[in-house]
Amino acid sequence: MIYKDILDRLETIANDHLFIQKFGYGNLSDIEVPDNEEPPLYPYMFINPVNINQDRRFMNFNFNLIMMEQVPDGEDNEIQGQDECITFIQDVLAKFTNSNNNYLMDVQLPVSITPFKERFQDSVVGATANVTITYAKALDLCDPRFS
Repeated sequence: MIYKDILDRLETIANDHLFIQKFGYGNLSDIEVPDNEEPPLYPYMFINPVNINQDRRFMNFNFNLIMMEQVPDGEDNEIQGQDECITFIQDVLAKFTNSNNNYLMDVQLPVSITPFKERFQDSVVGATANVTITYAKALDLCDPRFS
């Protein structure tokens, strides 16, 4: 269950972070926006799957790691919010890489990070990181599911 293990690990890292308040996963349309009854929980970390590539020796899991938060209007606030989201992404990548007890799994570096300002039902700023996690898994027939 490599895919689920990666997602569980990312969720645990988000939940253990002192500032990240919410974790989500899915298509971009699955990003939760606040309704009139519930206050928004930010910063919000959302994992959007992109693709999985398998070669002879490795599986590469590609995700968009989206970190967003609300800030008061104003360019300085927006830039500061984007800066904080970039820092939170760095925290997640560092924790994933440096606390990894699975030597078969690693984050491919460098990671491309893009700041953004977006309007859903509320205005948010943040950053998106295109992350590839490599898992050493050979493409072979040594699998007990075949007779």
